[in-house]
Amino acid sequence: MSNDKTPIIRPPIQRVTLLYFLTRELVKQGIKRFHRITTYGGQDHLPEGEGPVIFVSNHQNGLMDPMMVSGLLKQQLHWFTRSDVFRNPFVRKFLIKCHGIPIYRQRDRLKDLRERNDVIWDCCIERLDIGAILSIFPEGNHNPQKTIRGIKNGVGDLMGRAVSKYESLKSIKIIPLGLDYEDYPDYRRRFCLRMGKPVEWVDLYDKKTGKMQLQKLAERIQTAMRNIAVDIRPYEKYDDIIPYVNALRTTEASAEDWIKITCDLDKISQLGNVMDIADAAENLRREGFDSGKMRVEAWGLSNGDVRKKKWWAVALKPLSWIANAPTFLQQLILNFKGDNVKAIAFRSTTKICAGMIVYPLTWTILAAFLGLIASDRGFSFFGWSPFFEVFFTFWSFATFGNRFYGWLKGHLHDHNDAVEGARFWNDDKSTALRKAWVNYIAVVKKTLLE
Repeated sequence: MSNDKTPIIRPPIQRVTLLYFLTRELVKQGIKRFHRITTYGGQDHLPEGEGPVIFVSNHQNGLMDPMMVSGLLKQQLHWFTRSDVFRNPFVRKFLIKCHGIPIYRQRDRLKDLRERNDVIWDCCIERLDIGAILSIFPEGNHNPQKTIRGIKNGVGDLMGRAVSKYESLKSIKIIPLGLDYEDYPDYRRRFCLRMGKPVEWVDLYDKKTGKMQLQKLAERIQTAMRNIAVDIRPYEKYDDIIPYVNALRTTEASAEDWIKITCDLDKISQLGNVMDIADAAENLRREGFDSGKMRVEAWGLSNGDVRKKKWWAVALKPLSWIANAPTFLQQLILNFKGDNVKAIAFRSTTKICAGMIVYPLTWTILAAFLGLIASDRGFSFFGWSPFFEVFFTFWSFATFGNRFYGWLKGHLHDHNDAVEGARFWNDDKSTALRKAWVNYIAVVKKTLLE
């Protein structure tokens, strides 16, 4: 089908659906199995009742970002999705039932692109009017670097149209979300979601023209997002600054520590010239530092930041292997497939999306197989139906065994960090690299004091 003949999609006006509710439960279980949710703060900024809301989030980790937001927030969210995904009839029905909204882009090369998006904007406005909640990535696309890029005008255009049609929509709350990953693709690494104060915007609407002051709104949204998400600037010095930021362990930061971190990052960005930091970072690399292989989170800023070893987790490792036996082979294959995805922003997405389907499916098949064997032999512990007794016993064992394995894996990460941290700060073989690291940290701190 040529682009010119692509039918115009007119999504229905809806606020909640049963399919979204059921799918969210699956997504929630998946993200909690894959990541360690360390912080989910700022829920007090949510408005009471069922008022219209637009969430704006930073976008770094491909499809995983909307999954994390949808899985953690209880509200049913409405997402924009590129229009070409809707061409398959089955996928289109599924996405629409899950509140997917097609958005047409310049790259679609449609002559009536503006008219098509007018239909979509009208749909969004009608949904907002009945209390729907939109969730938007205002940067426009994803980028694995921990930066807040320029904000597109889409949110402002939508707000202007919405208030022009329904003045009551001046009650819309624009709430920023900050997504912070310790390690995008790695299993059982920490994740933090911060929710910020609503962005003030009503004063930017001109009733006479029905337009928003787009630039000022974009600046306010960007500032609000910088208060709750890691934003490393200047962008051209990203590789020089990111080691320091990673060593701060931002996903574990308390509310007080987080305020200091954002202030420090803002100060570095205002310096403009960070040549001293760049020189120290270059010296660090000359001494063998490899950001792709070395975890500065294990080192911390000083020897005193080294984590405590968790020998009890090491002792429980064999038990976790037994508990995870029904999932071991599937997990091995999915991790291999995911790690071979070239784009780092889609590795965890590949693992978790496949895992949410493959794990329960294989557990069900194995449970049914064992249940049939038990039924054939009349094997029963409690005098119930042999098939269902064995089926539910195995399914429960596989489910909770995988949870136990994941829980322990997170603690083993901490133990390994403790071992690596102790080695780094005490091993004579690390002397040159350690001196370069200490110098690098000292230069950054000195720069912050200037």
